[in-house]
Amino acid sequence: MIKIGFPRDFSQLKVLFPEKEKERDLYIAAEDTETSKILGAIRFFYTGNQVDIFEMIMTYQGDQYMAIFDGIVRTLLYKMAEEGCTSLSVRGAKQEFEAYFMDHEFTEDAEGLSHADFPGEFFKPCAGCSGE
Repeated sequence: MIKIGFPRDFSQLKVLFPEKEKERDLYIAAEDTETSKILGAIRFFYTGNQVDIFEMIMTYQGDQYMAIFDGIVRTLLYKMAEEGCTSLSVRGAKQEFEAYFMDHEFTEDAEGLSHADFPGEFFKPCAGCSGE
């Protein structure tokens, strides 16, 4: 089973983010509950209505790793939408991560990728639910 949440103890993430200055940053991570191994993590900040994703690390590279990444992102964005955030900036997205965000109608800018209304993109009703 996979658990996605906001870790309170930085010790498990220290391997992924060894820099001392990152110890007090905000993180969301996916953990395999059977092995207690971190499958992936995202380092982020938020202020006002803006969320900034600074690093995305996936240690798990199996068949479903992008599904796990999607779960981490959607869990983070759902919580941030509850906090009143609507704008998202993603820094340093490469390869599959960049393609993932571009598939969600992000645009490129000088800072990386951005979206002005991520709740509208990530949490829109499916075709069956919207009557289309």
